[in-house]
Amino acid sequence: MQKRLQPKSFTVQQAFDISPNMRRVILTGEDIRHLPADSAGQYVKLLFTPAGSTDLSTLSEGQKPVLRTFTISEFDAKQGTLALDFVKHHHKDKSQRKDEHQHKGEITPEQGGYACHWAMHTQPGEQISLGGPNTIQGLADDSDWVLIIGDMTALPSIQLKTARLAADSQGYVVLALSSEQDLPALQLPSGVELITVVDGERSGTALAEKVTQLRWPDGKPAIWCACEFSTMRAIRQHISQQDQFDRKTCYISSYWKHGVTEDGHKVIKREDQDSYHGEA
Repeated sequence: MQKRLQPKSFTVQQAFDISPNMRRVILTGEDIRHLPADSAGQYVKLLFTPAGSTDLSTLSEGQKPVLRTFTISEFDAKQGTLALDFVKHHHKDKSQRKDEHQHKGEITPEQGGYACHWAMHTQPGEQISLGGPNTIQGLADDSDWVLIIGDMTALPSIQLKTARLAADSQGYVVLALSSEQDLPALQLPSGVELITVVDGERSGTALAEKVTQLRWPDGKPAIWCACEFSTMRAIRQHISQQDQFDRKTCYISSYWKHGVTEDGHKVIKREDQDSYHGEA
């Protein structure tokens, strides 16, 4: 394991809703001082036992923790805190199931839900181990316009990327939201158009459709896209057919897949990437 991915221990300071479908957990602890100053926007791995606990001392010899990936939304080295944001709707769907395991609030590797379940139930003073942080690919330099696309899971990254756009930037930010109230405060240059899709269960399809309807400006684009797997593939197929598209300078990735845990998604994503790059 790389040095920056070695687990560090943190303590929950606060947990609260920042929108109807997004919950924020603020962590603190001595290990904050070991993190780089540019940690905001980088990703970390939350570590759980297969039973959903954050107490890794209960792991048996040779047993590996379950990892869940999240972007650091805010990092304050002076205050010694970092914030992680969790989409709530997956947990909401699962909590409505009436089978025995869900009624007891149990977590299994097959059904997943580790991170969201933890975020919804954690209390100040509880501890959790994190691996990382590590860098997420940013927008390509030397571009004529930007195209930033994402769903709720990508909002922390998108907020930080849009805040760093040059004042004369041109282009689009296209977001799929669970509700209008989930739209975060974005710092967008006047030349960057914000387009939102609020369409419930169909938001992924609607997001891909909205991207295909965009007018493709002249010049070289800087493209950053992160969303559900099937939606990502539909968007990637459309974008790859456009003029000035260069896959080497674009970030187009899936953060999750309907009906699949992160472990299963990781395998599917790797196979897809191998196939996609093999077409180059």
